[in-house]
Amino acid sequence: MSMDIATQYAEYVTELEYEDVPDDVIDYAKKLTLDAIGISIGAKSRAESSDSFVNGVDSLADGGDATVFATGEKIEPEYAALLNGALIHSLDYDDTHRAASHHPGAPVIPAAIATAETVGRDVSGKELLTAIVAGYEISCRLGQAINPASHYERGFHGTATVGTFAATAAAAKIAGLSAEELVNAFGLNGSQASGSQQYLANGSWNKRAHPGLSAHSAILAVRFAEAGFYGSASPIEGEDGFFNAYSDDPKPELATKGLGEEFELTQTGIKPYPCCRYMHAPLDGVFSLIDEHSIGASDVERVVVELAEPGVNLVGRPTERKENPKSFVDAQFSMQFGVALALNVGEATVDSFLEWCDSYGEEFSQIMEATEVRSSDEVDDVYPEKWCANVVIETTDGTFEEFVEYANGEPENRMSWDDAIEKYESLTVDLDASAADGLLESVRSLEAISVADLTAPVTEDPRTEAIADD
Repeated sequence: MSMDIATQYAEYVTELEYEDVPDDVIDYAKKLTLDAIGISIGAKSRAESSDSFVNGVDSLADGGDATVFATGEKIEPEYAALLNGALIHSLDYDDTHRAASHHPGAPVIPAAIATAETVGRDVSGKELLTAIVAGYEISCRLGQAINPASHYERGFHGTATVGTFAATAAAAKIAGLSAEELVNAFGLNGSQASGSQQYLANGSWNKRAHPGLSAHSAILAVRFAEAGFYGSASPIEGEDGFFNAYSDDPKPELATKGLGEEFELTQTGIKPYPCCRYMHAPLDGVFSLIDEHSIGASDVERVVVELAEPGVNLVGRPTERKENPKSFVDAQFSMQFGVALALNVGEATVDSFLEWCDSYGEEFSQIMEATEVRSSDEVDDVYPEKWCANVVIETTDGTFEEFVEYANGEPENRMSWDDAIEKYESLTVDLDASAADGLLESVRSLEAISVADLTAPVTEDPRTEAIADD
């Protein structure tokens, strides 16, 4: 009789060793970790939801040993994981695994770090990296197996649902759970994994909270399992388990495909733009056409963006909030706004999204009205293996077209360390320069230091007290 998926996951996680992970995977895990930490710090001052997150957590937390990177505070691990996870996702700037159609790092990395800081021993950077890799491997496979298109159709957000299981794997690896204990933790996850896409109805902040809640749930599951909690059997493929409850067409065979032989972590992309990943290939296409043909907003008569059908549903289907965004969240999920921003401002940075999301004028509105977002066989047939896009801009001087197979930051068009550092530095301007540099150096040499060394530059930042009291 074959093992159920939770048992296979538990055995993989508990048996994985640092020496089993190739050097290139470790290097990329460090890059993903730097990206996540940088975003969490940048979100503190840039995301309008951050004050409510920080104040809400502060009202619950009562001291501890786990670090909040954006403030330098030390609080209980479940709350540090909650806040770090929420902040990492608050700018929609975090990493994306396209086949799983979700963001693995925001739940996994905070759960692993918070557990490492509070497990009662000195955890090495090698152990942390191994746990992060384990979490990503579960996340990326389970995300594919749930069938992202069906999962979205049912109204679920995979970063939240899948993230609960994945973050549990990472935290359990650090905590030293046995395979049996981890199976019980996964069993509890069947009752914790949640995340509704109803946030799209009004541009709410629920989505930003999702990975933080997943990381929080992961630490609870690990603690309960350590204490002897008896979890549900077959929580993933059981009759009322994750697959059957959350998808109309799951692909169970993908849940363990290549597990222990290939590393899906390397198939995770890093975002150059702070918006839904479905918008990235089209934005690359728009910027390419602008540069090549010197197109200005006043020249444009019509824009057509062709995306895979799930992308059209998420960022392009004509609605009031897509065509007339009223908030940062609205803008991050409006292809029409992204096109207008590129053509009118010439960039798509965090600051430009924030500046223009609710203060655009007639020129913006004209471009949004002139932008059609639709699907086509060319892009649908290769989805989800490729999130490509075709962009056509009709101008007073002619019609120009650009097909983008892989967006910037995708594994096939990978972000270099220089690019990743440039992004990190743009997000950490609120840190003291020596603290930002120290944190960067700590992540880059993570395999040679401890987790305490990793967090030290932030907790020792001379502005920590002022930031925490802000």
